[in-house]
Amino acid sequence: MRGGTLVVEGSPSVSERMRRILAMAAPGLQLAAASTQAEARFMLAAQAFSVVLVGMDGPEGDGAALIRHVRIAHPHIDAIAMSETDDDGLVGAAIAAGAVGYVLTEADDAELAFLLRSIERGGAPVDSRIARRILGLFAASAQPKPIAIQPMPAGPAEGKPLLSPRELKVLRLIAQGWSNQQIAEAVSLSVNTIEFHAKNIYRKLSVKSRTQAVHQATQQGLFN
Repeated sequence: MRGGTLVVEGSPSVSERMRRILAMAAPGLQLAAASTQAEARFMLAAQAFSVVLVGMDGPEGDGAALIRHVRIAHPHIDAIAMSETDDDGLVGAAIAAGAVGYVLTEADDAELAFLLRSIERGGAPVDSRIARRILGLFAASAQPKPIAIQPMPAGPAEGKPLLSPRELKVLRLIAQGWSNQQIAEAVSLSVNTIEFHAKNIYRKLSVKSRTQAVHQATQQGLFN
């Protein structure tokens, strides 16, 4: 992974488990833990991190507040939300606050390690159940809560779609929660090619994560 990772979780057992899984996913990774938001803010200001995992359903409650703080005060750090279950309120609050990923701690160790490895390639881990839930939230809301992302670039030339048919197909599979490996196998391309398409999608939509790409595509009506 690109730099240190901070795990913010009030439950000692969950915090220890997530650090163990991260160590398994990326041996040698600099890991730190905070049990409160106040401690996390102090550590974020004092140390260099590239990723922070934020527990959404801990005793302090509002994990979204910390994610918003990271987005504003430390925009170079990717905030990834985590909770035991895919609760609508927690998922919506995390995405609206600016989380670039969301994992469920009820998943087994191997699944979590697989998701977290995507950070090494500049990706953002999103549990497949969360990806489906996000699409449902967007479809159910006429005016979804805004996500702090860069403005859309100038539109494509008249009559020319923003995304190519191949890119749109890849994005549809991303929206269903498929991993790059699964997409590569489904469309008979290499994982590197799928990652290339994903980066082009992010660039064209001016986003930096799968979650934000799906949100922006939904807003632009690209799935219609």
